[in-house]
Amino acid sequence: MFKSILPSRRVPATDFQMLTTPTDPSESESNGKENYFTYNAPAETNAKPGTEKRKKAKGKVPQEQEPLSTEDFERLLDDLQIPSMLRPKLATMDPSVKAAFLKSSHVIAQMRPPVSANPPLTPRGLRKAHSSESLASMASPRPKKPSLEQYDLSPAPSRRMVSGHARGVSMDVRRQAAFDVRAAPVAPLKTSKDKKKAVVQTPEKYVSILLGHSSTVLDIEVVKKLRLLLRNESASWTDVFVRSGGYDAILTRLNEILDVEWREEQHDDQMLHELLRCVKGLSTSAVGCNALRAACPAPFDKLVTLLYSDKRPGEVATRQLIVELLLSLFDLYPLGSLPSNGSPAAAITAHSRSRSVPWELSSTSLATSSTLITLPRPHQTLFSLLKALLLTRAPPPSEAPGTPIEPHAFIEELHRPRIYKTYLQELSDICRDYFWVFCHPSNNVWDLADTDEAKVEKPRAPGGMTGGVEFEAMCYMTMHFKFVNGIASYAQALNLPKEHEHSAYRFHHDMFQSGIERILSIARKASTTYYPTLHLEIARYVASAGRAGLELPWSLSRLVGQPPAGMRRLAVVPPPPTHPSRSTPTTPTKQRSGGAYLPYPVYPAHPSAYAARASQSALGGAGEQRPVPPGSRKVTPMFN
Repeated sequence: MFKSILPSRRVPATDFQMLTTPTDPSESESNGKENYFTYNAPAETNAKPGTEKRKKAKGKVPQEQEPLSTEDFERLLDDLQIPSMLRPKLATMDPSVKAAFLKSSHVIAQMRPPVSANPPLTPRGLRKAHSSESLASMASPRPKKPSLEQYDLSPAPSRRMVSGHARGVSMDVRRQAAFDVRAAPVAPLKTSKDKKKAVVQTPEKYVSILLGHSSTVLDIEVVKKLRLLLRNESASWTDVFVRSGGYDAILTRLNEILDVEWREEQHDDQMLHELLRCVKGLSTSAVGCNALRAACPAPFDKLVTLLYSDKRPGEVATRQLIVELLLSLFDLYPLGSLPSNGSPAAAITAHSRSRSVPWELSSTSLATSSTLITLPRPHQTLFSLLKALLLTRAPPPSEAPGTPIEPHAFIEELHRPRIYKTYLQELSDICRDYFWVFCHPSNNVWDLADTDEAKVEKPRAPGGMTGGVEFEAMCYMTMHFKFVNGIASYAQALNLPKEHEHSAYRFHHDMFQSGIERILSIARKASTTYYPTLHLEIARYVASAGRAGLELPWSLSRLVGQPPAGMRRLAVVPPPPTHPSRSTPTTPTKQRSGGAYLPYPVYPAHPSAYAARASQSALGGAGEQRPVPPGSRKVTPMFN
């Protein structure tokens, strides 16, 4: 029973260690204990009471806390580009929360001068020795495509390898690709939190990874991590990334994956999706937006070409991401953007406008303004750039014949130009591929004047129809209509005459000539319960076409009606008109048929019945007559 507890052999007396030391009688008398002792220096570290640990731990807390600096917090908010309307709310936070923000920020740590609180653990010429766990954790399960753990993301500069080393100095295994990583017989283990914190993710390392590996062999996890850093890190991190050539490296990898003839679905399509998300992550900061403007129209022109080709992504989410990037052009180039230097300015400024644009200001005010944005050549307005992108010629299909087929001359004379037919073919394909979604033929095209847009766009709890392929397809179609409505709103804001090539009337006319009427009549058959934002965007487009002066076709105008009751605006009913010579009863009127009392008399809609209803309310419920005020007409009821 006690074999597992008691030792197998008897411990000799020489192995025992005295825990107490004999003291003088004078010292023990004061304590009243016979074996009173004092701790020695080594014994103090091995056997320390729990209460003393707690006291020392409590005593260290106020020493570690640094005084909260308002300047550091404001500097952090400036670097994170927090809007001005949100800063008063952040200023009222608890000081401990602010201190946590400053502690977790990499920005303040980089701004402050280096202190001697964290000295280097090893000399400058040496690297920290790796254990067997770290050797196994750096081994990649896929030998062909390097993973995130194989890349050296440490901020230390590259040093020359030491061929032979003594005990205590190890070599950098991550810089030797084929040394001991494959030969390590240790099973891969998870990296601890301390080792993860030791790896500092610098933007220069990610730039070197993007430039040093092809898109077909680059690990997807690396690009995912880069996308998270571009979206969540501070603007200074993004600034260093862009200045080091990060955006050019992303465009290089993106062009490389677009030039692949047959993309691999498991890797190449996912790599394309993550690279697009990196481009979208750059658009969330002012530094990234400047980088996007500097390279425009790349990569938007190639993305439109991809959308028109037969090599377009099979995933709807990737195609929706392309439309979202096109929609971000409205944020990159607002309405007051300057025309490019190579475009004639007289062609568009000849018409009259109600407000001036920034390039018509004086030279002094133009010189002092530093926030002006210039459009890429040769475009003068954003509408010109978007129209050029939409009118990109579609690449020929893979099975296209070598010699193009040209129609006869008399067919060319009868042909009507449908310039947006290639773009609208994508929307038509959605209606064809997801035909079972459009199964509500009794739906109307909502009248925007009767639609409560706030109710439609409010956040909703996920329902049973979210997350499927139908829901993704309808979200993709909604994004297309948002993009079209953005173009229509921009053209309407230009306030050009109808005869102008870039007017709103000409845009809607070309869209209806290209076949958007059929797409609208099919898209309105989608469910109003699960896809209300799609119906709202359709209503906005029909309303913008009406504002532009375009007469809607009869087949579409007859479908315009009120939205469902839940999405309808509350109509304000005016009170019924009252005549000064007719009295209004102040007491509830008792109905003869039911006996229920109403707080006020209910009148019919027609005003000719007001006098009869008012005279009935002057009579009592039991048949007795009440005194009639002077000046009013007395009416005797027919039935008593």
